[in-house]
Amino acid sequence: MGKPDAREIPDSTVEEMVRSVEPDREVRTVTPAERGFCTVYRIGVSGTGDETTRERYLKASPDGQAWSIPMESRIQTVLESRSSIPVPEVIGAVDDHEALPTPFYLMRALPGEELAYERVCRLEDDTLGRLARETGEYLGELHSIPIPAVDRFGNVRHDGPELAGGRPDGDPTTLAVGNPRETWPAFLREYTERELERHTDSRFSALTPELNRWIESGIEALDGPFEPVLGRNDHGLHNLLVDPETGEITAMLDWGYTLAVPAAFDVEFAVYLYSGAFLAGLPDVPDRRPLVREAMLSGYRTTAPDRAEAVSTPEPLYEAIAMVRIMNDFDHLDFPDGAEATVMDRIRTDARALLDGELD
Repeated sequence: MGKPDAREIPDSTVEEMVRSVEPDREVRTVTPAERGFCTVYRIGVSGTGDETTRERYLKASPDGQAWSIPMESRIQTVLESRSSIPVPEVIGAVDDHEALPTPFYLMRALPGEELAYERVCRLEDDTLGRLARETGEYLGELHSIPIPAVDRFGNVRHDGPELAGGRPDGDPTTLAVGNPRETWPAFLREYTERELERHTDSRFSALTPELNRWIESGIEALDGPFEPVLGRNDHGLHNLLVDPETGEITAMLDWGYTLAVPAAFDVEFAVYLYSGAFLAGLPDVPDRRPLVREAMLSGYRTTAPDRAEAVSTPEPLYEAIAMVRIMNDFDHLDFPDGAEATVMDRIRTDARALLDGELD
């Protein structure tokens, strides 16, 4: 299913949606926010007799389909109650309503700046190192949260009672795996088949047949055992709020793509995407995979020391799949004028080095 465009919701309807969660709040401002394909509004509210404006975010389905929104509201509450991962506090969720656009949920705003995906390549080494270290700490916490129903591999889903404005209770038993696969190779094969199907329509399609063979060979060679954990999956600077001077992460946003995967898969994706290696074709942009890997593993060891060994060895297969994701989404990246071809050449060179076994 293709992703729809975010629908516009009239201000009067947004006000009703907010009141269904916070009946005593008055809506002062309603501003559309650019946050992917879901409908997101930044909302200023105040209380009765209180002129202080407080900021909220409303996230709603773009078309009436679930799009993991019920799961996202639950997982944020689980993370808030069982970890130090900075996620927006969910005030309330509405899964179904006869008159309002559903599903949706309302959350408190957190401080920090939204930075463009590509900005990661321009962060100073110290700033990037802190961001990577904190990411490692938070991934270690995420991977250590016990979720009874996450015992196989697949997309994490909500499996609990519906809400009509109330706050999720943070109960991890409301999370499960939809259409689970018993083995990691089985799920990974399906996952990569979808990505490689997209790859045939990318500007890197000349590499698709060889990538297909190489990845299939890599999946066949995987040696377990594999333990499913909650995986962030949707890594990228665009899904964080940060202090751009220090690299401190003030919020991790957008949890709708959470998967049950081995911890190493999640870490390898994060290393590649936060290193900005796919932008190393730009002038004065180094490949900082070693810096990011070392900092991320340093953070990971502080929160998940028992898992650290399992994620410490680079897995070229997982990096290749992360590269495929970048190739598929290449047209959404923003480059300086005239730099696009150079960046494409560098990504092809990196992919070729993987295919030829030249990367460590």
